[in-house]
Amino acid sequence: MARGIPSVVINYYVDDLSVSCIAIDNAGGAESAVNYLIQLGHKKIAHITGDVMTQAAAKRLEGYKRALEKNNIKVREDYIFQTDYSRGAARTAAEQLVKAADPATAVFVASDAMALEVMAVVRELGKKIPDDLSIVGFDDNPSGLYGPVGLTTVRQPLIRMAEESVKELNRLIGAAKSTSKKILLPAELIIRESCKPFTGG
Repeated sequence: MARGIPSVVINYYVDDLSVSCIAIDNAGGAESAVNYLIQLGHKKIAHITGDVMTQAAAKRLEGYKRALEKNNIKVREDYIFQTDYSRGAARTAAEQLVKAADPATAVFVASDAMALEVMAVVRELGKKIPDDLSIVGFDDNPSGLYGPVGLTTVRQPLIRMAEESVKELNRLIGAAKSTSKKILLPAELIIRESCKPFTGG
């Protein structure tokens, strides 16, 4: 931008520079996922994070905490399992989650790929989804349709983000004096079969 070259940052919200950016509301999407679990009656809700050095994972963790706090549910650090988005780390987190002395009844997972790994571990340990554990992922990866049950997830508006990016770049190219625009696109909760109401005590 300093050289006058029209620029748009995609999939990252830039606070501290005068540059156009188009990003997904990761915190809002995570909050809607956890709110859904709370509406189903869950109070013991875990979170398997992505790599919190990335903006997306940090914002998803922020949304998870915000939903609990707004619903007067204490944030329990023992229910937050930090990973690096890998399936191996998700597997370790899932084993710890299921074998915990006071296990969560639901989990919000920062990506669908990890959520599918969590599903596999839960089944290997003799538990059922969603009977023993409700799961929500994030991404709306097509693979989520082919697990043991359809994965409830948060859909990212990737096509819309691409379209808005092209529009914004065209606007900047045609503008005599460019002013930056910051767009945060909402994410959408997609409800499938991996969650059920909590009926325990």
